[in-house]
Amino acid sequence: MHRPNRIFAALCLASVITLAAYILWARTRGADNASGAANSASLTEAPAVSSSTDARPLPAAAEAHGTKSGGESVAPGGDAQTKMSRRIFFRYNGVDGNFGRLAFAAPERLDQPRFIETLSCEVAHVAGGRGICLAANRGLFTTYAAKLFDAKTFKVIVELPLKGVPSRCRMSSDGKLAALTVFISGHGYASVNFSTQSLLIEADNGRIIADLEEFSVSRDGRPFTNKDFNFWGVTFTPDTRHFYATLSTNRQHFLVKGDIANRSASIIHDNVECPSLSPDASRVAYKKRLTVDGRVFWQLHILDLKTNQETPLAEKRSVDDQLEWLDNDRVLYSLPETENGSSASTNIWVAAAGGASAPRLFLKKAYSPSMASLP
Repeated sequence: MHRPNRIFAALCLASVITLAAYILWARTRGADNASGAANSASLTEAPAVSSSTDARPLPAAAEAHGTKSGGESVAPGGDAQTKMSRRIFFRYNGVDGNFGRLAFAAPERLDQPRFIETLSCEVAHVAGGRGICLAANRGLFTTYAAKLFDAKTFKVIVELPLKGVPSRCRMSSDGKLAALTVFISGHGYASVNFSTQSLLIEADNGRIIADLEEFSVSRDGRPFTNKDFNFWGVTFTPDTRHFYATLSTNRQHFLVKGDIANRSASIIHDNVECPSLSPDASRVAYKKRLTVDGRVFWQLHILDLKTNQETPLAEKRSVDDQLEWLDNDRVLYSLPETENGSSASTNIWVAAAGGASAPRLFLKKAYSPSMASLP
Protein backbone atom coordinates (compact mmCIF):
# COMPACT_ATOMS: atom_id res chain seq x y z
CA MET A 1 0.00 0.00 0.00
CA HIS A 2 1.28 3.47 -0.85
CA ARG A 3 2.24 5.73 2.06
CA PRO A 4 -0.65 8.29 1.52
CA ASN A 5 -3.17 5.44 1.62
CA ARG A 6 -1.68 4.11 4.85
CA ILE A 7 -1.93 7.52 6.49
CA PHE A 8 -5.58 7.86 5.36
CA ALA A 9 -6.46 4.40 6.74
CA ALA A 10 -4.79 5.20 10.07
CA LEU A 11 -6.75 8.44 10.37
CA CYS A 12 -10.04 6.63 9.62
CA LEU A 13 -9.29 3.97 12.26
CA ALA A 14 -8.43 6.62 14.86
CA SER A 15 -11.69 8.44 14.11
CA VAL A 16 -13.73 5.25 14.56
CA ILE A 17 -12.01 4.51 17.90
CA THR A 18 -12.56 8.08 19.13
CA LEU A 19 -16.24 8.02 18.14
CA ALA A 20 -16.79 4.69 19.91
CA ALA A 21 -15.09 5.98 23.05
CA TYR A 22 -17.25 9.12 23.02
CA ILE A 23 -20.48 7.12 22.67
CA LEU A 24 -19.47 4.84 25.53
CA TRP A 25 -18.61 7.84 27.74
CA ALA A 26 -21.90 9.58 26.92
CA ARG A 27 -23.94 6.50 27.78
CA THR A 28 -22.10 6.05 31.09
CA ARG A 29 -22.63 9.68 32.03
CA GLY A 30 -26.32 9.48 31.17
CA ALA A 31 -26.75 6.44 33.41
CA ASP A 32 -24.94 8.20 36.25
CA ASN A 33 -27.14 11.28 35.87
CA ALA A 34 -30.28 9.17 35.88
CA SER A 35 -29.13 7.40 39.02
CA GLY A 36 -28.34 10.72 40.68
CA ALA A 37 -31.77 12.08 39.79
CA ALA A 38 -33.46 9.03 41.29
CA ASN A 39 -31.45 9.41 44.49
CA SER A 40 -32.34 13.10 44.69
CA ALA A 41 -36.04 12.28 44.37
CA SER A 42 -35.74 9.74 47.19
CA LEU A 43 -34.08 12.28 49.47
CA THR A 44 -36.79 14.83 48.73
CA GLU A 45 -39.48 12.40 49.80
CA ALA A 46 -37.63 11.10 52.84
CA PRO A 47 -34.77 13.41 53.80
CA ALA A 48 -32.29 12.16 56.35
CA VAL A 49 -31.10 14.13 59.36
CA SER A 50 -29.28 17.26 58.26
CA SER A 51 -27.42 19.97 60.10
CA SER A 52 -29.38 23.15 60.68
CA THR A 53 -27.63 26.47 61.01
CA ASP A 54 -30.51 28.05 62.94
CA ALA A 55 -30.75 25.11 65.37
CA ARG A 56 -28.87 26.30 68.42
CA PRO A 57 -30.26 23.64 70.71
CA LEU A 58 -29.91 23.77 74.44
CA PRO A 59 -26.71 25.73 74.88
CA ALA A 60 -27.55 25.87 78.58
CA ALA A 61 -27.93 22.09 78.67
CA ALA A 62 -24.46 21.75 77.20
CA GLU A 63 -23.20 24.11 79.88
CA ALA A 64 -24.81 21.98 82.57
CA HIS A 65 -23.11 18.86 81.22
CA GLY A 66 -19.77 20.53 80.46
CA THR A 67 -19.85 19.73 76.72
CA LYS A 68 -20.13 21.61 73.48
CA SER A 69 -23.59 22.45 72.20
CA GLY A 70 -24.88 21.27 68.86
CA GLY A 71 -28.04 20.04 67.19
CA GLU A 72 -29.71 18.71 64.12
CA SER A 73 -33.14 19.02 62.59
CA VAL A 74 -35.14 15.99 61.60
CA ALA A 75 -37.75 15.94 58.86
CA PRO A 76 -40.42 13.24 58.55
CA GLY A 77 -38.96 10.01 57.23
CA GLY A 78 -35.45 10.68 58.57
CA ASP A 79 -33.60 7.50 59.41
CA ALA A 80 -30.58 8.77 61.33
CA GLN A 81 -32.44 8.55 64.65
CA THR A 82 -32.59 4.75 64.35
CA LYS A 83 -28.95 4.68 65.43
CA MET A 84 -30.13 5.28 69.00
CA SER A 85 -32.13 2.78 71.01
CA ARG A 86 -33.00 4.88 74.06
CA ARG A 87 -34.06 8.48 73.66
CA ILE A 88 -35.34 11.31 75.81
CA PHE A 89 -38.14 13.15 74.03
CA PHE A 90 -39.13 16.61 75.24
CA ARG A 91 -40.66 19.95 74.28
CA TYR A 92 -37.92 22.50 73.71
CA ASN A 93 -38.78 25.90 75.15
CA GLY A 94 -35.69 27.98 74.58
CA VAL A 95 -36.58 31.44 73.27
CA ASP A 96 -35.39 30.99 69.69
CA GLY A 97 -36.58 29.63 66.34
CA ASN A 98 -37.09 26.13 67.78
CA PHE A 99 -39.39 27.19 70.61
CA GLY A 100 -42.12 24.62 71.18
CA ARG A 101 -40.72 21.98 68.85
CA LEU A 102 -40.60 18.35 69.82
CA ALA A 103 -36.99 17.26 70.27
CA PHE A 104 -35.09 14.16 71.31
CA ALA A 105 -31.60 13.20 72.43
CA ALA A 106 -29.67 10.16 73.57
CA PRO A 107 -29.46 10.07 77.39
CA GLU A 108 -25.66 10.14 77.21
CA ARG A 109 -25.64 13.02 74.67
CA LEU A 110 -28.17 15.51 76.00
CA ASP A 111 -26.09 18.32 74.52
CA GLN A 112 -26.92 17.11 70.99
CA PRO A 113 -30.72 17.19 70.62
CA ARG A 114 -32.53 16.90 67.31
CA PHE A 115 -35.62 18.90 66.50
CA ILE A 116 -38.71 17.58 64.74
CA GLU A 117 -39.49 20.30 62.22
CA THR A 118 -43.13 19.32 61.73
CA LEU A 119 -44.21 18.87 65.36
CA SER A 120 -44.68 21.81 67.74
CA CYS A 121 -46.35 20.77 70.98
CA GLU A 122 -47.69 22.25 74.20
CA VAL A 123 -47.11 18.85 75.80
CA ALA A 124 -46.05 15.50 74.34
CA HIS A 125 -45.28 11.87 75.20
CA VAL A 126 -43.67 8.96 73.35
CA ALA A 127 -43.81 5.21 74.09
CA GLY A 128 -44.15 1.93 72.22
CA GLY A 129 -43.21 3.41 68.84
CA ARG A 130 -46.03 5.98 68.92
CA GLY A 131 -46.26 9.53 70.17
CA ILE A 132 -48.89 12.10 71.05
CA CYS A 133 -48.44 15.85 70.60
CA LEU A 134 -51.03 18.31 71.92
CA ALA A 135 -50.59 21.27 69.61
CA ALA A 136 -51.84 24.86 69.51
CA ASN A 137 -52.78 26.72 66.34
CA ARG A 138 -52.52 30.37 67.36
CA GLY A 139 -54.35 32.79 65.13
CA LEU A 140 -57.24 35.18 65.55
CA PHE A 141 -58.82 32.35 67.53
CA THR A 142 -56.51 29.75 69.07
CA THR A 143 -57.50 26.16 68.43
CA TYR A 144 -55.95 22.94 69.72
CA ALA A 145 -55.44 19.47 68.30
CA ALA A 146 -54.04 16.10 69.34
CA LYS A 147 -51.58 14.66 66.83
CA LEU A 148 -50.78 10.95 67.05
CA PHE A 149 -47.58 10.13 65.19
CA ASP A 150 -45.10 7.39 64.34
CA ALA A 151 -42.07 7.84 66.62
CA LYS A 152 -39.59 6.62 63.98
CA THR A 153 -40.70 8.63 60.95
CA PHE A 154 -42.59 11.40 62.83
CA LYS A 155 -45.39 11.08 60.31
CA VAL A 156 -48.74 12.14 61.79
CA ILE A 157 -51.13 9.17 61.79
CA VAL A 158 -54.25 11.03 62.81
CA GLU A 159 -55.19 14.47 64.10
CA LEU A 160 -58.11 15.19 66.43
CA PRO A 161 -59.57 18.57 67.43
CA LEU A 162 -59.53 19.32 71.15
CA LYS A 163 -62.25 21.07 73.15
CA GLY A 164 -59.92 22.86 75.53
CA VAL A 165 -56.42 23.91 76.57
CA PRO A 166 -53.87 21.03 76.60
CA SER A 167 -52.73 19.85 80.01
CA ARG A 168 -51.47 16.23 80.21
CA CYS A 169 -50.95 13.31 77.82
CA ARG A 170 -49.56 9.79 77.90
CA MET A 171 -48.96 6.84 75.58
CA SER A 172 -49.30 3.24 76.74
CA SER A 173 -46.03 1.29 76.84
CA ASP A 174 -47.09 -0.79 73.81
CA GLY A 175 -48.05 2.31 71.81
CA LYS A 176 -51.65 1.13 71.29
CA LEU A 177 -53.50 3.67 73.43
CA ALA A 178 -53.13 7.36 74.15
CA ALA A 179 -54.62 9.45 76.93
CA LEU A 180 -55.03 13.21 77.10
CA THR A 181 -56.43 15.83 79.45
CA VAL A 182 -57.56 19.32 78.50
CA PHE A 183 -59.02 22.21 80.49
CA ILE A 184 -62.59 22.87 79.36
CA SER A 185 -62.64 25.84 81.73
CA GLY A 186 -59.86 27.30 83.86
CA HIS A 187 -56.18 26.96 83.10
CA GLY A 188 -54.55 25.49 86.18
CA TYR A 189 -54.98 22.90 88.93
CA ALA A 190 -54.34 25.44 91.69
CA SER A 191 -57.62 27.24 90.98
CA VAL A 192 -60.86 26.27 92.66
CA ASN A 193 -63.12 26.37 89.64
CA PHE A 194 -61.93 24.43 86.64
CA SER A 195 -63.24 21.63 84.48
CA THR A 196 -61.30 18.96 82.61
CA GLN A 197 -61.90 16.33 79.98
CA SER A 198 -59.80 13.16 79.88
CA LEU A 199 -60.02 10.84 76.88
CA LEU A 200 -58.64 7.42 75.96
CA ILE A 201 -57.82 7.05 72.26
CA GLU A 202 -56.72 4.25 69.94
CA ALA A 203 -53.37 5.36 68.54
CA ASP A 204 -53.62 3.71 65.11
CA ASN A 205 -56.94 5.25 64.03
CA GLY A 206 -57.72 8.04 66.50
CA ARG A 207 -60.96 6.44 67.70
CA ILE A 208 -62.04 7.80 71.09
CA ILE A 209 -62.81 4.75 73.19
CA ALA A 210 -63.69 6.48 76.46
CA ASP A 211 -64.32 9.73 78.28
CA LEU A 212 -63.36 9.02 81.89
CA GLU A 213 -66.35 10.91 83.23
CA GLU A 214 -68.49 8.12 81.77
CA PHE A 215 -66.81 5.53 84.02
CA SER A 216 -68.54 4.21 87.12
CA VAL A 217 -66.52 4.88 90.28
CA SER A 218 -66.45 2.95 93.55
CA ARG A 219 -64.94 3.63 96.95
CA ASP A 220 -64.45 0.88 99.52
CA GLY A 221 -66.53 -1.40 97.32
CA ARG A 222 -69.52 0.96 97.13
CA PRO A 223 -70.65 3.25 94.29
CA PHE A 224 -69.22 6.76 94.55
CA THR A 225 -70.83 9.63 92.63
CA ASN A 226 -70.79 13.43 92.56
CA LYS A 227 -71.71 16.06 90.00
CA ASP A 228 -68.30 17.72 90.00
CA PHE A 229 -66.05 14.81 88.90
CA ASN A 230 -62.88 15.81 87.09
CA PHE A 231 -60.19 13.36 85.93
CA TRP A 232 -56.62 14.07 84.83
CA GLY A 233 -53.09 12.68 84.69
CA VAL A 234 -53.67 9.22 83.18
CA THR A 235 -50.85 6.67 83.33
CA PHE A 236 -51.26 3.20 81.80
CA THR A 237 -50.34 -0.21 83.24
CA PRO A 238 -47.95 -2.34 81.12
CA ASP A 239 -50.79 -4.62 79.95
CA THR A 240 -52.74 -1.57 78.65
CA ARG A 241 -55.88 -2.95 80.29
CA HIS A 242 -55.80 -0.63 83.28
CA PHE A 243 -54.70 2.86 84.19
CA TYR A 244 -54.20 5.16 87.15
CA ALA A 245 -55.45 8.73 87.23
CA THR A 246 -56.50 11.56 89.52
CA LEU A 247 -60.17 12.02 90.38
CA SER A 248 -61.06 15.39 91.85
CA THR A 249 -64.37 16.03 93.59
CA ASN A 250 -65.52 18.31 96.40
CA ARG A 251 -61.96 19.73 96.63
CA GLN A 252 -60.52 16.28 97.30
CA HIS A 253 -58.05 14.50 95.05
CA PHE A 254 -58.00 10.73 94.82
CA LEU A 255 -55.88 8.14 93.05
CA VAL A 256 -58.10 5.81 91.05
CA LYS A 257 -57.31 2.60 89.22
CA GLY A 258 -59.37 2.18 86.08
CA ASP A 259 -60.49 -0.91 84.17
CA ILE A 260 -60.83 0.05 80.51
CA ALA A 261 -62.91 -2.93 79.35
CA ASN A 262 -65.39 -2.63 82.24
CA ARG A 263 -65.56 1.18 82.11
CA SER A 264 -65.01 1.37 85.85
CA ALA A 265 -62.58 2.88 88.36
CA SER A 266 -61.98 2.41 92.07
CA ILE A 267 -60.45 4.85 94.56
CA ILE A 268 -57.29 3.43 96.13
CA HIS A 269 -55.54 6.40 97.81
CA ASP A 270 -56.10 10.00 98.91
CA ASN A 271 -54.38 13.22 97.90
CA VAL A 272 -52.70 12.07 94.69
CA GLU A 273 -52.37 14.28 91.60
CA CYS A 274 -50.83 13.52 88.20
CA PRO A 275 -49.72 9.94 88.91
CA SER A 276 -46.98 8.25 86.90
CA LEU A 277 -46.52 4.47 87.09
CA SER A 278 -42.98 3.09 87.44
CA PRO A 279 -41.63 0.80 84.69
CA ASP A 280 -41.94 -2.21 87.01
CA ALA A 281 -45.53 -1.15 87.87
CA SER A 282 -44.85 -1.31 91.61
CA ARG A 283 -44.96 2.41 92.49
CA VAL A 284 -46.63 5.64 91.52
CA ALA A 285 -44.81 8.97 91.49
CA TYR A 286 -47.12 11.94 92.05
CA LYS A 287 -47.54 15.42 93.45
CA LYS A 288 -49.26 15.78 96.82
CA ARG A 289 -51.31 18.92 97.44
CA LEU A 290 -50.53 20.97 100.53
CA THR A 291 -51.58 24.46 101.58
CA VAL A 292 -48.85 26.85 102.70
CA ASP A 293 -49.80 30.38 103.81
CA GLY A 294 -53.10 30.01 102.02
CA ARG A 295 -51.49 29.00 98.74
CA VAL A 296 -51.40 25.63 97.00
CA PHE A 297 -48.06 23.84 97.22
CA TRP A 298 -47.23 20.45 95.66
CA GLN A 299 -44.69 18.09 97.25
CA LEU A 300 -43.42 15.14 95.20
CA HIS A 301 -43.99 11.65 96.61
CA ILE A 302 -43.66 7.99 95.69
CA LEU A 303 -46.46 5.58 96.63
CA ASP A 304 -45.73 1.88 96.98
CA LEU A 305 -48.84 0.22 95.55
CA LYS A 306 -48.39 -2.97 97.58
CA THR A 307 -47.78 -1.44 101.02
CA ASN A 308 -49.44 2.00 100.51
CA GLN A 309 -46.30 3.56 101.99
CA GLU A 310 -45.59 7.14 100.92
CA THR A 311 -42.02 8.38 100.45
CA PRO A 312 -41.43 12.14 99.98
CA LEU A 313 -38.75 13.04 97.47
CA ALA A 314 -35.84 15.30 98.34
CA GLU A 315 -37.22 18.05 96.08
CA LYS A 316 -38.54 20.79 98.38
CA ARG A 317 -39.84 23.19 95.73
CA SER A 318 -43.46 23.13 94.60
CA VAL A 319 -43.77 21.06 91.41
CA ASP A 320 -46.84 21.31 89.19
CA ASP A 321 -46.07 18.53 86.72
CA GLN A 322 -46.76 14.91 85.84
CA LEU A 323 -43.53 13.10 86.55
CA GLU A 324 -41.81 10.72 84.12
CA TRP A 325 -39.72 7.74 85.22
CA LEU A 326 -36.21 7.81 83.79
CA ASP A 327 -35.80 4.24 85.07
CA ASN A 328 -37.00 2.32 88.13
CA ASP A 329 -34.79 4.42 90.42
CA ARG A 330 -35.15 8.00 89.13
CA VAL A 331 -37.91 10.39 88.08
CA LEU A 332 -37.93 13.47 85.85
CA TYR A 333 -40.02 16.63 86.29
CA SER A 334 -40.07 20.25 85.16
CA LEU A 335 -39.65 23.47 87.09
CA PRO A 336 -39.65 27.12 85.95
CA GLU A 337 -36.27 28.39 84.84
CA THR A 338 -36.52 31.28 87.30
CA GLU A 339 -37.38 30.86 90.96
CA ASN A 340 -40.22 33.38 90.83
CA GLY A 341 -41.75 31.65 87.80
CA SER A 342 -41.50 34.77 85.64
CA SER A 343 -39.80 32.94 82.72
CA ALA A 344 -41.79 31.05 80.09
CA SER A 345 -38.98 28.51 79.96
CA THR A 346 -38.54 25.49 82.20
CA ASN A 347 -35.77 23.08 83.12
CA ILE A 348 -36.03 19.33 83.67
CA TRP A 349 -34.73 17.96 86.97
CA VAL A 350 -34.00 14.40 88.09
CA ALA A 351 -34.53 12.99 91.58
CA ALA A 352 -33.94 9.62 93.21
CA ALA A 353 -37.15 7.70 93.78
CA GLY A 354 -35.87 6.58 97.17
CA GLY A 355 -35.88 10.18 98.39
CA ALA A 356 -32.36 10.08 99.84
CA SER A 357 -30.23 12.15 97.44
CA ALA A 358 -30.74 15.75 96.42
CA PRO A 359 -32.25 16.45 92.98
CA ARG A 360 -30.01 17.71 90.21
CA LEU A 361 -30.45 19.60 86.98
CA PHE A 362 -30.98 17.20 84.08
CA LEU A 363 -31.80 19.29 81.00
CA LYS A 364 -32.24 23.03 80.54
CA LYS A 365 -34.90 24.78 78.46
CA ALA A 366 -37.03 21.66 78.23
CA TYR A 367 -40.46 20.43 79.29
CA SER A 368 -42.67 17.34 79.07
CA PRO A 369 -39.97 14.64 79.02
CA SER A 370 -40.52 10.99 78.10
CA MET A 371 -38.09 8.08 77.95
CA ALA A 372 -38.60 5.79 74.94
CA SER A 373 -36.77 2.80 73.51
CA LEU A 374 -36.97 2.51 69.73
CA PRO A 375 -35.26 0.17 67.23
